[in-house]
Amino acid sequence: MRIGLELTVADRPMLWRSIEGRELLVGANPECDLSVPVDGVAPVQCLLWREGAALHLTNRSAAGTEVNGQRRSDSLQLAAGDCLRLGPVSARIVFQGEPASGNRTLTLEVGAAPAATLRLVAPASHPGRHWQISASGVTLGGDAKNDVVIADPFVSSFHARITLEHGRCMVRDLGSRNGVFIGEQKIREAEVRAGTAIRLGKTTIGIEVADAQALGPDPIAARLVGVSAAIARVRAVLPRLAQSDAPVLVLGETGTGKEVVTRVLHEQSPRAAGPFVAINCGSLSAGVVESELFGHEKGAFTGAAQKKVGAFEAAHRGTLFLDEVGELPLALQPQLLRVLETGEVRRVGSSAPFAVSVRVIAATNRDLAVEVGAGRFREDLFHRLHVLSLELPTLRERPDDVEVLARHFVTGFAPAAATLELTAAAVERLTAHAWPGNVRELRNVVQRAVLLRQGERIDADLITFTPSTLATRVQTQSATSQKTLAEIEREAIVAELRRHRGNRTEAAAALGVSRSTIHRRIEEFKIDTAALERG
Repeated sequence: MRIGLELTVADRPMLWRSIEGRELLVGANPECDLSVPVDGVAPVQCLLWREGAALHLTNRSAAGTEVNGQRRSDSLQLAAGDCLRLGPVSARIVFQGEPASGNRTLTLEVGAAPAATLRLVAPASHPGRHWQISASGVTLGGDAKNDVVIADPFVSSFHARITLEHGRCMVRDLGSRNGVFIGEQKIREAEVRAGTAIRLGKTTIGIEVADAQALGPDPIAARLVGVSAAIARVRAVLPRLAQSDAPVLVLGETGTGKEVVTRVLHEQSPRAAGPFVAINCGSLSAGVVESELFGHEKGAFTGAAQKKVGAFEAAHRGTLFLDEVGELPLALQPQLLRVLETGEVRRVGSSAPFAVSVRVIAATNRDLAVEVGAGRFREDLFHRLHVLSLELPTLRERPDDVEVLARHFVTGFAPAAATLELTAAAVERLTAHAWPGNVRELRNVVQRAVLLRQGERIDADLITFTPSTLATRVQTQSATSQKTLAEIEREAIVAELRRHRGNRTEAAAALGVSRSTIHRRIEEFKIDTAALERG
């Protein structure tokens, strides 16, 4: 079930935001998943979270969150058409199959062949070539950064994109000068089927049913957008990792796309038909981690009013993603090791183990070898998780991808019937930034620009970089974490000290606090900086 938000200001569509993961944090804080930096929106306003096909809202603002004209200070389940009020911004809940306002989607024909079996047939300039259509899309235009480069003076630099979206093959105009035509009909966005001819300038391309055997590995790995050699290496190794059932350890800085990669590994694996369950070990307090992972019996402890299914049991015959596995309490690591070795789980309060078939993929931004040396992570568990590994590059290591990703996000956030243009000055400003928050930061910067624009052009003045600080991190993480504020603050400081190899001045600057504050917090939290400096 596809669920999204359609954001409007004064009845004018401004932004489309799909809810793809389990949670979406909304607020004025720039680190929120959906940042709405306008008057009337709390730094952290509300949390939207999915449970299967259901969407829920939990208020996080002292003043409450307005839903359908009523202030709500509790949690509630949302339905298609429900409207959240975020200051001057209205956010309407849209479920898959519901037509968005402004004729967002034009369905030309129904009964199309399954989009997973469709491919793009090359124009005359690429005889014999074809491209399978995937979720990340195939871009067409005169610029060399496109997937299909068309030498046609009537074709714009970035003319069109064709994508696979939840079983539908969609073609979109990317703001071209001369338009995209299907027959004699000029379109901005349309669903197409096999046999459709699409004209760009004086060039015609086609859509046809593909021979799945001839296309090689499932192209869903192409969800990792980019043209750099660094991301190409990641895409190349993903199909091989996906076919193995061994544990994988995904490494990389925050915001590099570890969960995206994990979902690709699951979706390309033999377990794709099974469940995908994600647990953020870093957001759970020590007292609940065991129950979240392994479940518990009714009456196992105070407050255990009913039996709980743990993450391992929920992921049976599928994939379990353990995010921030380096944060797992040392006392619980032997239990995780035992499950990995035996394939058996025992709920808290039960003496009877039961078998589960789960592929574990773990991720961390910590150097687990350093953690092992410092005695904070078990060496045997490290080796058990580290059977296969994949390190994701930072955005700083793939500068050629900044513009490609930015245009990809602009297209994805474009609201109903809008054709947005990212100007050369905006691109220049984006490519000059250091991106400490990686792809996640880029996505949020573009999202904010799309929401706050006045017209269809996104110029350099809309590209703003709000620094991540200790206060903003604690504020956003506390909205989704069961840990105390002190625990969250400590982890943020440790993360920056680790990233800057123990340099307190650099860590303080990254957190927006003084060096004396870092010194004081290190003493208060009893942070062992020696291992961080060695790392």
